Amino acid sequence: MRPHKNLIKLQKAAIKRLTRLEQLSTNILSISSNREVETLLTYITIETLNTWSNFSRSFYLSCVLSAKTVSGRRITISTTIANFNDAIGLVIPPNKKRHATPNNAGIWHRRLEPTWHDPTVIMDICNQIGCSNITQIQSGFSGGLTVFKNLPTFRNFYAHRNQQTEYAAMQIASQYGISNLLKPSQILLLLPLNRSQPLLIEWIDELILTVEYLCYE
Repeated sequence: MRPHKNLIKLQKAAIKRLTRLEQLSTNILSISSNREVETLLTYITIETLNTWSNFSRSFYLSCVLSAKTVSGRRITISTTIANFNDAIGLVIPPNKKRHATPNNAGIWHRRLEPTWHDPTVIMDICNQIGCSNITQIQSGFSGGLTVFKNLPTFRNFYAHRNQQTEYAAMQIASQYGISNLLKPSQILLLLPLNRSQPLLIEWIDELILTVEYLCYE
């Protein structure tokens, strides 16, 4: 997923990936093999967070490009930024930046970049560079969506699979009216209280709505 001067292209790319992951999530419900279910849930959960992280990064860089939103507004910034490398340099956390420099081509190593899946990263940096759409960005994250806080916890479980990450994921269940005695994979496939879709699909839908909103305004 790359930055674009027209956000409709970024929006379409992100939603295409998320929709595919949502369809895979729906297909899981008809699979009887526990091993296959675990394999698919691992892939979907990790890839969903990766897709959101990549979108967040590309959205920021698109703002630097003064991209046009889906509604036709041109985004402006109040900071002079020469290129993407300089734009990334602005968002490198200070504790990492003190001990690292870009390579000879001026490119920062990707591992130095912030946790793009955290909405505060995109809100803080867009506020810092004076994005004209900062109010819309802040509004996009003000609806109380839980995916941004809880999906990373499940991603960590599938990435590391230890007792600590499993316990952390299980404790989230009660927020949705689901028993926290269940395993993470069971939790993701159950319906939250007063909802009609499994938790994982609810989260993917929340990300799709956020992508649509951020790109539209």
